[in-house]
Amino acid sequence: MSPNTWVIEMPTQKTRLHPYPRRISPYRTPSVNRNAFSHEARPPPPPPPLPKTLEHPVFEDIRTIMSVLKASGLMPIYEQLSSYKVGPPTKTNEFYSFFVRGVVHALTIFNVYSLFTPSSAQLFYSYRETDNVNQWIELLLCILTYTLTVFVCARNTKNVLRVMNEILQLDEEVRRRFGANLSQNFSFSVKYLVGITACQTYIIVLKIYAVEGVITPTSYVLLAFYAVQNGLTATYIVFASALLRIVYIRFHFINQLLNGYTYVQQQRRKGGNRRTTAAPSLMEHFPEDSLFIYRMHNKLLRIYKGINDCCNLILVSFLGYSFYTVTTNCYNLFVQITAKGMVSSNILQWCFAWLCMHVSLLALLSRSCGLTTREANATSQILARVYAKSKEYQNIIDKFLTKSIKQEVQFTAYGFFAIDNSTLFKIFSAVTTYLVILIQFKQLEDSKVEDHVQEQPQT
Repeated sequence: MSPNTWVIEMPTQKTRLHPYPRRISPYRTPSVNRNAFSHEARPPPPPPPLPKTLEHPVFEDIRTIMSVLKASGLMPIYEQLSSYKVGPPTKTNEFYSFFVRGVVHALTIFNVYSLFTPSSAQLFYSYRETDNVNQWIELLLCILTYTLTVFVCARNTKNVLRVMNEILQLDEEVRRRFGANLSQNFSFSVKYLVGITACQTYIIVLKIYAVEGVITPTSYVLLAFYAVQNGLTATYIVFASALLRIVYIRFHFINQLLNGYTYVQQQRRKGGNRRTTAAPSLMEHFPEDSLFIYRMHNKLLRIYKGINDCCNLILVSFLGYSFYTVTTNCYNLFVQITAKGMVSSNILQWCFAWLCMHVSLLALLSRSCGLTTREANATSQILARVYAKSKEYQNIIDKFLTKSIKQEVQFTAYGFFAIDNSTLFKIFSAVTTYLVILIQFKQLEDSKVEDHVQEQPQT
């Protein structure tokens, strides 16, 4: 027996009133077998069949964003083996993904080469050396982020399929036991996809109108690929956030199920009489449910860690790129507002479009990570409030609690820092610090220009 095996002794003095597993959803959906946490049995009707047009009840709401990632080679074009299982891509689909990634890398090399040619100067010209350096660093970070995203996605093809299959198998078990479909409306993914497309299109149009003279074909290719790189990287961040929301819903489900055995819930079902002990009927199914919750919790933790392993390098690169983009655009806004000449509406619109896209993505990622992490760590807190008068039930709680306390989870950016609700605040704190440094460099350049102007009449 392995040292991590969890053994629970089932009570022997009671017999089950029904030989089949209970199918009660804590979400107050129509129960299939019994009312929640009661012992009144009813004959279980057969579960409703899934519609033929529904591929996967879990991923149906993010089908649009998954289609974009499949077409761009960032996600494998998997085969549907059943309603709750996906298989590896065929040779044709695998070759398509390989071809798309090859084209992407070829365009990346072409764009990096184009940056060092005089033809690209018309796109990144400004009047200050600080502005030039910031634009070049921002562009190189964009290329690095997308290239790293393509490499990581190609390497983690099997891991992504494994995570998807584990989610589908977990949902199949929940549906078989409780008759509930743990799905939720993820319409935010489509909204973000439309917003990303609109922002990138608007930014490129502004850039084209701002260029003086005739734009060369090389500049058009550079601008188009620059927009595609930004759009697909942002799309993958939305996809990762949607996966985290899926895991959050399942953590919330088992926490709701476990919360039904807490002392407060037991008192409510007994009518608020605190002098009476817990009714045996309220706890007789606790051993079975605790085993199910413990097994499901461990699977969700494994899925949670799998998503983190698939995205950690991408998150590090994206957060660095997003931080620098927010900083440079805030700096450009400051320069425009404090400029003595006429304010450029083109630059203001450019900056606001970039800020809206990146701030919304950072907020989405931080909130999704924070919700999932909080719900994963809440299981041990709910378990500590479970009230069991019987010694056998209390032993189960103690063993479960000992395991849960040791499993503090965090969603990290390759282990450098945790991503949660406070990440957005930390990023803006760093932006403020770096913005002060950039403003000091600008003031230094302005003072040098003024000194040079004052020296000319004297000579």
